[in-house]
Amino acid sequence: MFGPFKKEKPFQGLAGFGGGATGFANHVAASGADPISATGGTKVTSPTIIQHFFTSPGTFTISSGSGDVEYLIVAGGGSGGGSAPRSGPPTGAPSPDDVVASGGGGAGGVISSFPEGPGGPSPTSASSQPMSPGPYAVTIGAGGVGGPTSPGPHMGQPGNPSSVVFSPTVTLTAIAGAEGGRWDINPSEPDMDGGSGGGGGYKEGGTPSTPGGEGTAGQGYDGGAGSIPSYNSGGGGGAGAAGANGTSGGNAGAGGIGMGYDNIPPSYGTAGPSPTLRYFAGGGGGASEVGGAGAGGAGGGGTGSRRPSPASNGTPGTVNTGGGGGGGSNLLLGPSIGSGGSGIVVIRYPA
Repeated sequence: MFGPFKKEKPFQGLAGFGGGATGFANHVAASGADPISATGGTKVTSPTIIQHFFTSPGTFTISSGSGDVEYLIVAGGGSGGGSAPRSGPPTGAPSPDDVVASGGGGAGGVISSFPEGPGGPSPTSASSQPMSPGPYAVTIGAGGVGGPTSPGPHMGQPGNPSSVVFSPTVTLTAIAGAEGGRWDINPSEPDMDGGSGGGGGYKEGGTPSTPGGEGTAGQGYDGGAGSIPSYNSGGGGGAGAAGANGTSGGNAGAGGIGMGYDNIPPSYGTAGPSPTLRYFAGGGGGASEVGGAGAGGAGGGGTGSRRPSPASNGTPGTVNTGGGGGGGSNLLLGPSIGSGGSGIVVIRYPA
């Protein structure tokens, strides 16, 4: 255990948590002669590190000191896939005859200089960034909105990017999570590619399966495919693993796991396989027309909708994790499409 963190805004229930800060201390580049003094977001301190958590757009302002900072940037996750017409090309707003049987939303892309690295295959930690006194803009991407209130043309929507302006010449941007795939669409749609790819909706009438969308190199993984011959959709990709494929007559694909990070207070991220880490950017689970719904990936991914009794709606990605939303089913229609979770930015430097 390491010493308790202190938030400089009111918060609930944070007295300390495990994992240690030694790895971070070894990873951080040497700071300037004067330690950084800064404001912005929710400031959390420990004996060895100071962190600023941005859950909405804001400004990171250094009043004095300079040195290298570490960062975690997570974009907003995509919603589960929307509706698709029974025949012919899309014709604007959804109609009552459209079909909802969609893949899970892709998680928001992850850029990180923390020791655990960013999202995507074979992650390598990005470089720390030198900073000096001044204001620096922080953008937090909203999650894509799914369902009847979505501004997307077919009740689904990609997420939105998150970014930090580190200098006049350096802005780092995490790519928005992709919307899940829609029913009977093959090949995959452009909106299915993103920070992590959306899961494929199922395709009617057998082979080929509907592929999942592609993730962005260094930020996230691909989505899983819709099943062959039909019935179950793929899970959205996560920052830590690809979404699972749907299986014919079995279950919809689970969302890919997100990335876990040490030294994060329990009020941020979600629990996951390691009890000492907090997880971000899990993929949304695919919707099932038979069998079980796809589970959301650790890191805030929503669970897919389930058509068989007991039917259930897809759930949204967790707020400020970048998790993808669960896919929707053709029994519960638009309301069953889960929205994506909003993103987050963490800036960290030595105490």
